[in-house]
Amino acid sequence: MTTFTEPFPEITTKNHKKIKVAKLLSKSLIYAFALFGLIFILILFAVLGMLKPQTPYVAKVPDSAILKIDFDEAFSESNSSDLMMDFAGIKKQSFYDLIKTINIAAMDSRIKALVGEVHISSLGIAQIQDLRQTIENFKKTGKKAYLYSSGFGALGGGTKEYYLATAFDEIVIAPKSEVGITGIGIEVPFFKNVLEKIGVKADFYSRYQYKTAMDSFTSSKMSEPFYQEMDKLGEGVYTRLVFDMAQKRNIPTQQMEALIDQAPLFSEEALEAKLVDKIMFGQDFLSQLKTEYKAKFISSQDYAANIVDNAKKLPTIAFLVIEGIITDGESSADALNSEIITGSETVLKQIEDIKKNKNIKAVVVRVNSPGGSYNASNDIWHALEKLKEEKKIPVIVSMGDYAASGGYFVALAGNKIIAEPTTITGSIGVLGGKFVLENLWKKLDVNWQRMNFGKNAGILSSNTQFSESEKHIFNKSLDMVYSDFTSKVAKARNISEADMDKLARGRVWLGEQALENHLIDAIGGIEVALTTAQAEAKLKPNEKIRIEFYPKEKTLQEKIQQLLQNGPAVQALPFASSWHKEMEQFNLLNRLKYNAILPPMQIDM
Repeated sequence: MTTFTEPFPEITTKNHKKIKVAKLLSKSLIYAFALFGLIFILILFAVLGMLKPQTPYVAKVPDSAILKIDFDEAFSESNSSDLMMDFAGIKKQSFYDLIKTINIAAMDSRIKALVGEVHISSLGIAQIQDLRQTIENFKKTGKKAYLYSSGFGALGGGTKEYYLATAFDEIVIAPKSEVGITGIGIEVPFFKNVLEKIGVKADFYSRYQYKTAMDSFTSSKMSEPFYQEMDKLGEGVYTRLVFDMAQKRNIPTQQMEALIDQAPLFSEEALEAKLVDKIMFGQDFLSQLKTEYKAKFISSQDYAANIVDNAKKLPTIAFLVIEGIITDGESSADALNSEIITGSETVLKQIEDIKKNKNIKAVVVRVNSPGGSYNASNDIWHALEKLKEEKKIPVIVSMGDYAASGGYFVALAGNKIIAEPTTITGSIGVLGGKFVLENLWKKLDVNWQRMNFGKNAGILSSNTQFSESEKHIFNKSLDMVYSDFTSKVAKARNISEADMDKLARGRVWLGEQALENHLIDAIGGIEVALTTAQAEAKLKPNEKIRIEFYPKEKTLQEKIQQLLQNGPAVQALPFASSWHKEMEQFNLLNRLKYNAILPPMQIDM
């Protein structure tokens, strides 16, 4: 039996009084802040109720219209509406909504043409490839598509925006602006030296040399395998973009590369080089289009709001989105930081909802994730496999900008996997570890005392490095997880053990490289995935179908709960809120779990 002495105080009457007073004070503060928060929310709802239009105005589609799209807007893969946006009368379009809007407009006799605007877009390169194909399909109906820009990027950084523009019939740019097709740059931060200065050590292990997600914390520069992967990735994306832009603008590939090396180019230089077709101010160009087509403009949001889907009994394809970091628990979205997290518990609930819908004949899983928790990815993979088994329906995976590591693991459940040429996928590997703060505490003159009852009880502690025993157990576990991951890939993709070793170890692949290596089945975007799902479900090509989006839009109660969690009531304790959030992030990093995720690279285009 262990006897404890310090730091437990002797319980006296005096201490009892102090404890009661402290508890009373604590409860008073909690109730006060709760009351303050409730009053604030009630006032907020009253004000918003007065500001909100009684009937939100949606423009009707004119008999002769030009569809107008602002590609600088954020198009998340998920449906991201909250209570504040509802009161403001704003309905944000998801990326799927955007694709759907253009496809329906292509077949609508009232829509005479399409005009897009872009300057600096948040769209990813694979999303843009999907959009380019959608624009091509629009043009095949005989309608023209125009793109106006006040300048592609600013002093560079406009490569992906110009790449989007090349899908249009005509590119118009503002006078004295720039075409910033400066190419592609990849930046990776390395924090090892600064962490050492403050006394923090990243104690992480990976399987294997190409699994470099934590190199930013464990190294001072790129290792040779890390460099090889980034070089392969950058060269692949660059080559694809140059070829596609050159082909669309009827410019020799070598000449396009030379123009990129000269960029940013002024509008007059771009016109001379045939990169653009006209130089005009936006107002004048839009006025010219309006006169030419004798039509009025309608925004993509207003046009989408006019699309009514009442055919609930039609054969249905579920469209399930998995976006952002994959983790355990519930999904969440931070609108302020544009951070989206997919929680396995939320996805599993959505899959159960899909099982209950008798009209669903196939599922398209849209994966746009760099990975995350191995356990959470495993749960989602298993749930999708059970869905196929129990409901006897096909699951088709459509990859977005990223479907790597844990994101690729989830995709293994697909009967078919479809990706864009520049989708980043693969990264079949695993890593894990913890941040050790032992030297930081010494610098701060903080002393920790610990008692272990079990040889490896300290394995979770951030105050000590792994002991030899703990290190052995941890690496043994990594081997087990890696073996599980690779064996599931080999089985799902029918890849031999020898070939698996050449494809795994954390290697990253672009979509077209993944196709060559049999990690995916086809190149394409959302449209190709839906068509494939229709065929796999034995539905006729011209048969009318319905698409049901998951996750479904939140109920009013869920939106109120989200507002209460993230809203003004929390601001009553800004310091405590900030400290709690920092501690949550810190605990996430220190949690001893197996993560399958891409490195924190930044791709500039």
